[in-house]
Parts: sequence; structure tokens; C-alpha cells
Amino acid sequence: MELGPIILVVAVLGVLAWLAYLVTSSRVRARRAEQEPPNQSYFMDDDELETSRLNGVLVSALVASAILALLVPVYYLNESNRQASAAERFDEIAVERGEHWYEEFQCGDCHGADGGGGVASYVEARSGATVAWSAPALNDVLYRYDEDEVLYWLVYGRQGSPMPAWGTEGGGPLNSQQLDELVAYLDHIQVDQETVIGGVDGRVDRELARLGNADAEIAAAIAEIEAEIAALEAAPSQYEAVADLPDRLTALLSAPGTCTADSARLVARPCDDPGRDSDRDGLSDEAEVGLEGLIGEILAGAPASDATRVLEGLSFDPADPYSVIEGTAPIPDLDSAALTVTEFTTVVRDLQLTSDNLDPLLATAEAGRAFLLEGLESQRYDIDWGTIAETGFDGNVADARRGAALYNAYCARCHTAGYSAGIPFTQEAGSGALGPSLLDGRSVIQFPDIEDHLDFIINGSQNGVAYGVNGIGRGWMPGFGAVLSREDLMLIVEFERAL
Repeated sequence: MELGPIILVVAVLGVLAWLAYLVTSSRVRARRAEQEPPNQSYFMDDDELETSRLNGVLVSALVASAILALLVPVYYLNESNRQASAAERFDEIAVERGEHWYEEFQCGDCHGADGGGGVASYVEARSGATVAWSAPALNDVLYRYDEDEVLYWLVYGRQGSPMPAWGTEGGGPLNSQQLDELVAYLDHIQVDQETVIGGVDGRVDRELARLGNADAEIAAAIAEIEAEIAALEAAPSQYEAVADLPDRLTALLSAPGTCTADSARLVARPCDDPGRDSDRDGLSDEAEVGLEGLIGEILAGAPASDATRVLEGLSFDPADPYSVIEGTAPIPDLDSAALTVTEFTTVVRDLQLTSDNLDPLLATAEAGRAFLLEGLESQRYDIDWGTIAETGFDGNVADARRGAALYNAYCARCHTAGYSAGIPFTQEAGSGALGPSLLDGRSVIQFPDIEDHLDFIINGSQNGVAYGVNGIGRGWMPGFGAVLSREDLMLIVEFERAL
């Protein structure tokens, strides 16, 4: 607490104490002098009232006024600092709470722990394939959008992407205060503008490499989905091979001669005739040998998965009460047996579910393969540098390549269908997604004056504010004037006008 408020509190308490003393002492004197009931006695005359008692009250008032006259300026001089400190602390608390919401609601799973961007699992609408959707960086978002626009996306999410609604108005879990705190945290983690601008060339290089490796990336995606189809087709026979293993495991851990009270408890069975447990680990010697065999069978018959990887690390030895998994502390054999029960159930359940739903799963995978094969043949993602250069860059291929790379890095997420799902799903540049299509000269129609087009990309749209020819902004279009040079922005404009 600042010095001014402390002095003021002390002064007020002093005045109150003095007044209390005056009142108390006058009552004591009055009681001592009282000889008859007050209603039958004369009160003090004017001479007495206007001398000692009145003077005492006036002196007290004068002293209190003098103290206040001294303290008020002191309080005033400290108040601005106190308010500034309080506001600063309020902002710090908002950032701390915003960081808590960022972590609790797992924003970093998609956008990166530091807000630097990442990926999210998502089903791509055209192909039905599950893809690693590119999630944008948030540590530079306030260079593109203002806080109200960021709040809009947080409240309502982005349809057609993995971004859900987070605000209560959009059906999400966060109220307005929590969202304000989340925005305060995003503001806190914004990188400096020099870093943002310094990363432009790196993004250009990555986009050119992305286009250069497109055919190989699609071929890899096709190989992956063909392996998925093969795994689906193998599931029924694999299920048949391992379907009885959970029951055999239960029998091993609870049957007379192979059970112990501890092992039978793992499968909720009694143990009537315990077997020999040499290492006193809660598993009989026969059970430990049998466990090794059953694990070998399930690993031979089931496809690789998280569950089989756990089972691969388990081992049982009647002379050793612990299992050693590489990179971890030794695990008691009884705990390893509990893991075995859990993972056996998982492996068999997953294979059964796959077998029971094989037809729709295969249909989805085959549709995804057909989509990728057609994409490889059509190469919609490809850009004809020569044509673009002649149309929009006076034949300068280098400028055309940089303009296309800048467009992909900063604009394609909203204006090119499938871009965020990856090269195998990317459609023609400018085909439209969250933002409108830019094909067939639409940019020129919207902005007959190229300078208006450039100004729009520099500043973005504002809700309810007109732009171009009959355009009305909603605040969805970000402004890139704070992250790209005028020269680079003009290259984007020229690329869009050439589509």
C-alpha cells in the first residue's frame, strides 16, 4: 500500500479517537455532577456552552482540518501511482489466468505450446481422409487482427476447420471474462515485429519447397492409405487369430495350479489352488512362463499399435520379480500382468470393431485413395509459373514465384480450398474456402483500381465498412501491413489479379 492511504487512515482513526474521548469525558463529568433527573434540571447556560466546550470542539475541528489539508495533497500525489500499479497488477492477473485457460483447454495441442503454430487431426471434407490440418500461429495474430476480431474467432470458431467455438454465445465453454483473459495472454506472447518480418523469407522458401515436393508428398500419402487399406482387409483374419487370447489369459491367471490370490484378483476370479511363486511377486511360476507365450502369440497375430508396443516391452521370469522396460524404472511383475490384461483387451476389442465395421471403413479409405490418385493426375496444386509471370508480372518469373509463395504463406489458408489439409488435398490457387474465390479475375472485378486492392490487403476489412465495388466488410479479412513490406504486398496483389 502507498504512503498516502496509510497516513490518511491513521489520521481518520486519530480524529475518531479524539471525538470519542470528548464525548466520553463529557458524559462522565455530567454523571458526576448529576443531582436530579436531567428532564428536571437546567442545561448549561450560553456562557458555558460558548466557552470551554465549544472551544474544545472548534479546536478539534481545526486540528482535523489541518491534518486533512496536509494529507489530501499527499494522497493525491500518490494516487496516480497507486492506480497505475493496480492497473498493471490487474493486467498481470489477466495474463496469468489467460495462460491457465490456454493450457486447460489445450489450445497448445493445435497452435503450439508457445503459440507458434502446429497441426490438428481433422477429417478433410472432400476426401473423407483424416489429415494433419495446419493450425496457424497465434504469437503474431495481433499483427493481423485487432482484439475484437480475435474475440470473434474465439467465440464462434471457424466452420470447415478443426477450430471449434469457445465462447458461450457460439456454444463453447468460456464466458466473456475468460475470453478477455485469453486474449490478454495472446497479447502477452506476441513476438516482436522485427521477428515477424524477419521470418518472411523463410516462409517463402518453405512454400516453394512445398510446391517442389508436391508429387512425392502425394505419392507418400497414397502409399500410406494403401497400407491402411491392406491393414483393414487383414483385420478379420487377425481377429480370428487372437480372439480367444483374453479368455486364455484369464484362465492362466485364475486356474488351479497357475493362479495366486493376487493374479486372480486382476481378472476378478477366485484362486482355489495357488501355484508355486518362487520370486514372491504375486504371479505363479507357471503363469509367468505362460504369459511370455501368450504375449508372443498376440504380437505375432495382431498389427502394430500402441497396445502392442506396450506388450513388446514386458517380460516375465520366475526368478525375477520385476520387468524392465527400456527407458523406465523396473516394474513389479504383478503390475506388468495388469498391463497385459488391459492391452490384450484393447488389441482384441480394436480388431473386433474394425472387423464389424469393415465395409464402411474400407469404403472411406478407398474413396480417399481415389481422391489422392485423381489429385496426383490433375495436379490442381501446381502453378504455371510462365503463364502467371506473363499475365501479372511482365514476364518476371522470379517475381511470380515469390508472389505465389507469399500468397500461399499468408492468403491460401482462407482463399485456396484444401490448403490447410496439405498438398495432397490442395485445390487450384484462389479456389476459395473461408474467403471468396479469386479465380477468373474476381480480384480485378472487385478492385478495378490496383491501389484499392493493395490498400485492402494492407489494412484488412472492418465490420460494416465498404471496400472495392459493392463490398461490405465483416472484419474477417486480416490486414498484412504490419507483417509484410509494400513490395511483397504488391507481389501478392499482382498474383491474385493474374488468377
